[in-house]
Amino acid sequence: MENKAEKIKLLTFTDPMMGLSYECEPIFRKLETHFPGEIEFRYVMSGLVRNVYDFVDPVDLPKGKDIAIRNYNARLAKIYESEEAIMGMPIQMKNFRLFSTEHTSSMPMNLAYKAAQLADAGKADQFLYNLRYVTIVETRPTTHREEILEVVRKTGIDEETFCLHFDGETAQKALAQDLALGQKLGIHSLPAYFVQYGERKLLIQSLIGFAAFVSVFAGLSDGKIKPQPLNPNRENIQEFLNRHPLISPIEIREAFDLSDMKEVRSLIQPLISTRKVKVREVSRGWFLEKI
Repeated sequence: MENKAEKIKLLTFTDPMMGLSYECEPIFRKLETHFPGEIEFRYVMSGLVRNVYDFVDPVDLPKGKDIAIRNYNARLAKIYESEEAIMGMPIQMKNFRLFSTEHTSSMPMNLAYKAAQLADAGKADQFLYNLRYVTIVETRPTTHREEILEVVRKTGIDEETFCLHFDGETAQKALAQDLALGQKLGIHSLPAYFVQYGERKLLIQSLIGFAAFVSVFAGLSDGKIKPQPLNPNRENIQEFLNRHPLISPIEIREAFDLSDMKEVRSLIQPLISTRKVKVREVSRGWFLEKI
């Protein structure tokens, strides 16, 4: 491969609760495998729901804050369910209760990601994935501290170090920097993408797919950054799963240009048979989990 002095820097402005970003995971896995070592991925926290009362129906408030929030949760669940059509990542909204009168913001989830970065930068993006998974697939109320800490433990991040940042000023300052960057760039829609190659920059405030990213990268780099051919085999699948210990087969299909779930199953079956990974069945789908 030609040695390139510059890499693509891809900043994604998002919130851990975002179903749209969850549905875009297969696109990001495909970017990862088709542009190996050529993209620097970075997530910027943007605080989607800073105050749930800004989103509830004002007609519901005279009936009680608990009723207004419960009705908002129900409407939000319908939005999540509609987003499953984007890439097919399974979404399950039974008993969805992300917000309550005691938990009125997604900011604790944003703060948790910044604390995870400070506690263990190498595991922070997996923490973000796990946090989205338990929010959208298991419908855990991840605005709650105890639910966040459960994800910390699941991800293998030291809980004491995480709490030092989460409860102290360091994560708050890091989150403030993220929010300030979004404000500086004029972010008004999530997710948004800020793509940079050298001095060339482009802000995208809409969902885009793999082909659009390829076009953007080519345009910014004068064709120097382009997708690489793939040869899916057990070895690179195993390496891929080492980086992503919990993953949907849809992500594997997209990452390795496989035609369907049958081909995915055929490729991963040896890993299942040798107990290197296991299948985790969920409502409306399944995931692979590294053992």
